Amino acid sequence: MKQRGFSLIEILISMALVLLLLVGTAELITMSIWAKRKGDVTAGLVRSFCSRAESLKSLAFGPQGLPAGDYAETARDEGGRGLFLHEWTVEDAGERSQRVRLRVTPAGHPESAASLTLWISKGLGFRP
Repeated sequence: MKQRGFSLIEILISMALVLLLLVGTAELITMSIWAKRKGDVTAGLVRSFCSRAESLKSLAFGPQGLPAGDYAETARDEGGRGLFLHEWTVEDAGERSQRVRLRVTPAGHPESAASLTLWISKGLGFRP
């Protein structure tokens, strides 16, 4: 008598292969979601960081525009996706220059903080 269909062993082997493919796909999707979230945090950090650096550079030189001291502000990303803590310190580094240390930290991701030191000069003193 000739039997039609698959044996129990063939079905179990095919189920194991399908399960292996599903687990691999799930792992790939999980890693993709994690990478996208990390990329979104990094992109927001860069936008927020550049925005704060540009605003500090545009202030007038000296105590009238950029007084020495420690400052902190929480700001929302331009895209409105996340909060970032901006901390900066302004120090007088001589008669004609100031040093600004800027640190931006995404809320909930302190390991992704970025830092920058700006040297702002009233004039470099070059003469024609």
